[in-house]
Amino acid sequence: MQIKAALVDAVRNRQAVLFAGAGISWKAIGFGGAYIRDQLGMQIKRDYPDYDYGARSLEDVCDEYVALNDQITLVDRLAALVPQDREPQESHLAAVKAFRFIVTTNWDLLFEAAYRKINQHYQVLSQDADAPMFNYDQHNLLKIHGSGDRPLSLVATTDDYENYAETHAKLLDRVAELLPEQHRPVRRLRAARRACAAPAVADSWQATTVDAQGVRRRLFRRGADEAPGEPADRGHPRRCRRVPQRACRPVWRHLSRRPSQCGRFGRTRNGAPETVTVY
Repeated sequence: MQIKAALVDAVRNRQAVLFAGAGISWKAIGFGGAYIRDQLGMQIKRDYPDYDYGARSLEDVCDEYVALNDQITLVDRLAALVPQDREPQESHLAAVKAFRFIVTTNWDLLFEAAYRKINQHYQVLSQDADAPMFNYDQHNLLKIHGSGDRPLSLVATTDDYENYAETHAKLLDRVAELLPEQHRPVRRLRAARRACAAPAVADSWQATTVDAQGVRRRLFRRGADEAPGEPADRGHPRRCRRVPQRACRPVWRHLSRRPSQCGRFGRTRNGAPETVTVY
């Protein structure tokens, strides 16, 4: 693997930004999103024996968990599943030494443990209220999907992702400041949110209102008029939400879930830091 000299210089001069995904924590944590999905799914399955959580994504299961319980119960359960006593890996230690700016989607506390291990002062920004603490002269850890030690900051459901531009506007601006102009998602994301309000787009939505009681009734029932042998109508809760098909969510996820699409190597024209992506 050949690393461009410009990138090496940017890292050496502390002018690079690290985008870190779940892969950097896998060895220390020992599990990923599928395990968390399964733990939530098994809780739902106790009340609904036919519930097939294995065929759903973590986001789907979180949506359904909220529909059957509430948001606070979900985030408390998610936070309880995130280990808070694991030792950081060499990759975490190397990262906090080399980068003043780290942007991560991980909920774990391994970067924080790495900072403490090397006695490095740092700032954690995991929700919008933290944005004023951002400081170019200090180490900044931007946990854009929240942090396991602050359950209310966790981003997990469809509503969390689709409302991100409003609920995390200031934090999103801090991330945008670290990106080269051509990769900044803010304008595109806000334009997409405006498009969501347009009648032409709204008409294409599945616009049934969420009804938690209805979800409970429909989740695993088999309709009386259903032909023998047909699959049960599981009443997927996401299909009971006002969910745009393509307008809002993909722009932010393009950054937060597929950072390699946004954090490319090379010199920047406007002096913004280089970006480095680690899975």
